[in-house]
Amino acid sequence: MKKTLVPLVVVAAFSLVAGLAGCAPGEVATSTSSETPTSATAPETAVEVSVLDAVEASYQLWLFQGMTEEVTSSGDTYILTYQPGAEFVAALYNIELEDVIPIEQPELFTVYSAWMMLKDDATVIVEGDNQLTLTNDGYGDFTVFIENGIIVSGEAVNGSWTGVFRYEPDLPTLELLEQALNAEQ
Repeated sequence: MKKTLVPLVVVAAFSLVAGLAGCAPGEVATSTSSETPTSATAPETAVEVSVLDAVEASYQLWLFQGMTEEVTSSGDTYILTYQPGAEFVAALYNIELEDVIPIEQPELFTVYSAWMMLKDDATVIVEGDNQLTLTNDGYGDFTVFIENGIIVSGEAVNGSWTGVFRYEPDLPTLELLEQALNAEQ
């Protein structure tokens, strides 16, 4: 599949990559569970979930259900979306430019980055009421906000981006990506 990009799109993508999380690349881990999680906590077993547990629950939802992050960075609004499949390919859509590009780095997703950062001993973790701030020179600095045991939004510590998250792929954006990739062939 040929992947040529318009230079302006590359600049926009680079600024988003730098602003979103500034994370180091990583591999998408696979879960050993055969069941697809449907929520962070089931109503009948509702217990207070620690903010650290919320990262794991959010990662599992990202892994099995996919995710959409609607992010504002450098004055532009982006939709970053992923649908689970055999190969990891996400779509990054710049709403202002009406342009979409393929993304192969799962670490651009805040939930994935948070999950990876918790595995790194160099990460400074500050827990708050329904929020978690993670700082790591190799990954970036951001705060995630938690509701009902899952991460629902985030922001860069320096204010360079903010985003809201939902645990489902944005199918219209993924269709735009497919059309763009087909047009390049």
